Amino acid sequence: MKRKIDDKKLLNYLLQALNVDELKQICRDYQIKGFSKLKKTELVDFILDSLAEEEIQETLNQKELEIVSKQINLAIQKINGKDRESVADIRIVNEDEHEVELRFKGFNWEVTSFISITPENLDNPERDCDCRIGSNMGFCSHFWVGFILSLKQGWFKLDDWTLTAVPEDFKKKIDSINLIPGEKSSSDSGSVGLVDESTDDVQIKRFLDKSITLYQGEIASIEEKTQTYQEIESKYYLISLSNARIGPRVQKKSDFNEKDLIDLESLNLRVSENLFLNNNLTEGMNVKANGKLTRDNFLKLYVVKNIRKIQLI
Repeated sequence: MKRKIDDKKLLNYLLQALNVDELKQICRDYQIKGFSKLKKTELVDFILDSLAEEEIQETLNQKELEIVSKQINLAIQKINGKDRESVADIRIVNEDEHEVELRFKGFNWEVTSFISITPENLDNPERDCDCRIGSNMGFCSHFWVGFILSLKQGWFKLDDWTLTAVPEDFKKKIDSINLIPGEKSSSDSGSVGLVDESTDDVQIKRFLDKSITLYQGEIASIEEKTQTYQEIESKYYLISLSNARIGPRVQKKSDFNEKDLIDLESLNLRVSENLFLNNNLTEGMNVKANGKLTRDNFLKLYVVKNIRKIQLI
């Protein structure tokens, strides 16, 4: 593998993914002194300035694949909705230049990432990310989500990638990940999504972060919850459904298509206190509603929110 950037610059990118303890261990391994009080950014610079050329190469041989593999695995977990962050939105902002903006959501935070991989910059792609690793040009898991997307778009071939090593089973790992179309926008080329066809919840992911109609669902359990916002406490109910059927919300009856519906063994509704009490909801009832399908990364559940009306059926 022939890289166009030097080993020191590549190691700088890779070290951004390590924590302070891991960086200090590198110092210990090479018996470098004077690192104990340094912060992370200082440690990276200290290591790069202290290591000899052959030691930099040795560190790459030891750490590169380990670091890259970890971030790729996190990226795949994000795509599958199994990480503390999920992929909230992927938008192609300039298809000619392969420019993609990605947005990730955690429990109470968001991360925005940008990537552009073209044949001209394949040796060191344009990228930027809000996260700690990506903000310093490191190859964060957000970068690898964009990398996988760009591969699936056919914007480059994996065999032409020489900047970093990738795991031997990388092609196999992403083989079942495919593109799904999103909404079009007049200001860009529209949004796209990534879905792993090998996962059990592949069907429901096609509706994630979209307006849907719950056509039926039987209330299996009800849990009273509270939340505090700006020191004001409010109550809501998390309702677990069984034998649910959902589909895209349509504006006209003529747009309805039975083939668009999917059946789910379980689903959850977030219902306000007023809506809950006004409908006297109890276990065993069958309900219908409109709302937005989201994934609660804290609870690890798919939840329909923004429900204004519930029909009993």
